[in-house]
Amino acid sequence: MWLGPSNQLIQIDTGKARTYLYNKSLSPISVYSDIGEVQVLGQRYIASENSTAANPSGSPAIYQLVKYLSTSALTTANLTTANGPMPVYWTDNTFSTVTAISTEAFATAPLAFPAGYLMVNVVNLTTLTAAQVLGAQLLIQVAGYCKAAYAPAQGTVGIGSWIEGYAGTGQTTGVAAGSSPTYQPFGRQLTAIASGLCDVLVSTDNF
Repeated sequence: MWLGPSNQLIQIDTGKARTYLYNKSLSPISVYSDIGEVQVLGQRYIASENSTAANPSGSPAIYQLVKYLSTSALTTANLTTANGPMPVYWTDNTFSTVTAISTEAFATAPLAFPAGYLMVNVVNLTTLTAAQVLGAQLLIQVAGYCKAAYAPAQGTVGIGSWIEGYAGTGQTTGVAAGSSPTYQPFGRQLTAIASGLCDVLVSTDNF
């Protein structure tokens, strides 16, 4: 008897958030024909990042199960440029579908609705392509410590700076610490930028 979707948190081993995605159109599995049948978009998964020998518990991280916009103009080259978790926006007020392209986000004020950081990336999943991402169910980080995310390429950057949306694909800008951001930020910069990446204290969870 069908009792509706499960309210259990999706089970992902620690560290797998950066490699997880499920695209039914590319790899249907009969037993799990659609993870959305047993998990609801919007479900949370709580884990930890940045575990070390000195701090084996790491730092808390909160992920959310979402769907990537199936009609997006995202390319594999965009994923390669990001080279890590990249900023994404909500596409509409269902708050279940995301895109990395600012013009595909909320039409009225696209930069004002950051969703979080798309965790699957070409560093942790070297075979990743845009075709796999489009329409896939995957995880974004909405709160906590995110290591080696795609960093701001403009604005005032530095440890403590706000990171807010910027026109383009996965683009962000830095706003000096102590200043007021124009839009809701993706989070705060935690480390200096190296090779286009920095650690981020993510703060997009509004639910």
